[in-house]
Amino acid sequence: MTTWTKGPAIRDPLQARLILLLGLWLVAIAAMTLLSPYFWRVSTIPYLLQYVPVLGLLGLGQTLVILAGGPGIDLSVGSVVSLVGVAVGGLFTLGIDIWVACGFGVVLGAALGGVNGLLINVLRIPSLMATLATMFVFGGLALATTAGRPIGGFPPEFAWLGQGHTFGLPNAFVFVLLPVAVALHVMLTRTTIGRHIVACGNDDRAAHLSGLNVVRLRIALYALSGVLAALGSIISMSWFLAARPDAGRGMELLAVTIAVLGGTHIFGGTGGVPGTIAALLIVTTLQIGLQLANISAAWQLGLIGVLLIVSVSRLSVWRRAGGVKS
Repeated sequence: MTTWTKGPAIRDPLQARLILLLGLWLVAIAAMTLLSPYFWRVSTIPYLLQYVPVLGLLGLGQTLVILAGGPGIDLSVGSVVSLVGVAVGGLFTLGIDIWVACGFGVVLGAALGGVNGLLINVLRIPSLMATLATMFVFGGLALATTAGRPIGGFPPEFAWLGQGHTFGLPNAFVFVLLPVAVALHVMLTRTTIGRHIVACGNDDRAAHLSGLNVVRLRIALYALSGVLAALGSIISMSWFLAARPDAGRGMELLAVTIAVLGGTHIFGGTGGVPGTIAALLIVTTLQIGLQLANISAAWQLGLIGVLLIVSVSRLSVWRRAGGVKS
């Protein structure tokens, strides 16, 4: 049996990871300031934070799913964003109040995430294949039911969440992402459920033998990931005052990138909210800075990919430096 014991060099790999990520964020800010004279302005902060909530919610959901092991991953979250938006828009066109429709959207998100959990943990389909399949199914439904056209006409007051500001900060950041991040951090670090999640990720067989219902816990986390994706969809609709059937396209890979870049081990058992938020700030800073510098999206994705490779390689070095294999 292979075990790891911590060496004297590193007492807390996640803390060291967080310090590295914050350093990388400062480097990213400095680099973007040099690239674009428009980046270092007071108005850039709320502009940057406007982009953070949707991707942040998806990244947090991905963190929970991966942390519980399996190995778990959810490639359908972008399509959940699209399908929930289309469903909410459709309910609104039928005369249902927009906020009531959003409530139904959150329930739908939980159901879609629960489908993923059942496919993976009950039918035992590998998470990569199961969520890749549901990504196409959910995304296809969003496009087929709208013929690819966005649904608009939302009331102006609905823009409060996606376009409004409080104390100069976006409402979606202040009233959704920040409370969700704090709640999840407390759950993972201060509650029995958090310890169970980590235990499942470290050794699901040992967790099962100790009395934990690993299957039920993992299904619940996939459902929670769907809820977070639904909240991201509502924020996106409120921002654009339209439900676009392709609103979540490409977000699933960015969500995985943020979770892994933030220190969540791809096979579970290690990770946390602070690292995910730090990685989110890095990725968003690079995206906004490169956009302001008029650098193409292809280079943006390439740079984020390189950053992920370097970061994962660095984490591997830390694990070897901080542990002795026996």
